[in-house]
Amino acid sequence: MKLNKYIYITIFLISLLIVRQGGNLYGQQVPGKDENIPFLVTFGKQGETSWGDDDFYQVWFFSVPREFTQQFYIRIFDPDCGGEHDEIQGDFNTRTLFSVYGGKGVDPDQNEDSKGLLNGLKYKEGNLLASRVFSGEARYDNRYFTFGPLNPTSGDFNKKWNSYIFKVVCEGVSGDDGNLYRFFLSRDPNNNLPVEGANAFTYEYTFRMWNDFKSIAHIYPYIDTGIVSIKERNFDWTLTGQYWWFQDTNRESL
Repeated sequence: MKLNKYIYITIFLISLLIVRQGGNLYGQQVPGKDENIPFLVTFGKQGETSWGDDDFYQVWFFSVPREFTQQFYIRIFDPDCGGEHDEIQGDFNTRTLFSVYGGKGVDPDQNEDSKGLLNGLKYKEGNLLASRVFSGEARYDNRYFTFGPLNPTSGDFNKKWNSYIFKVVCEGVSGDDGNLYRFFLSRDPNNNLPVEGANAFTYEYTFRMWNDFKSIAHIYPYIDTGIVSIKERNFDWTLTGQYWWFQDTNRESL
């Protein structure tokens, strides 16, 4: 559904956790409720970068605590591109690929390429556990699609966080429309039941803001030990017409 006013923002962060460590149970909802952000957005690769998506893919990580030994699920709300929430350009013609990765190569602490900030396709490293292409299927409009069940030990183990890391990649493989969607990490395939102690994070955050310019979004960057300063470079930090975006955060550490 095309609206008169859209704002898309792409932000690079050191590591953006949806809630702080030990926070509430919304740590598995992306975007988190406390952020006041309605949807993530990824455009088809024929889209115009002036809409706010510079690379037409988005990489998210989910950490599952080692103590959690049950199977879990990654749920995607409104994964199709067409219908109530998505941004149409002429006619809906966009196909979007969602892929879930585990195994060695996923953990961004051990593999810089996995973050998705560098050129090329090395952000896909890891074991492909599940994938699906969505176009304009009405049965998924305004509804959830569920990947899983997934086993925690299928992830890439991170000793520092004592957690298994999984990666979800969303790619606009064709078309020029904007696909608006949300994630939820759940212990149930049909309901959003959080996994205690789990979290979601990313290094590039592309999302849609509300049409109301008075509505304020909140993001919570996680700053690790050893960081002494943050250097941020903004891409097109202006409000021109209907769109506004900012990009690229670098860090300096001891």
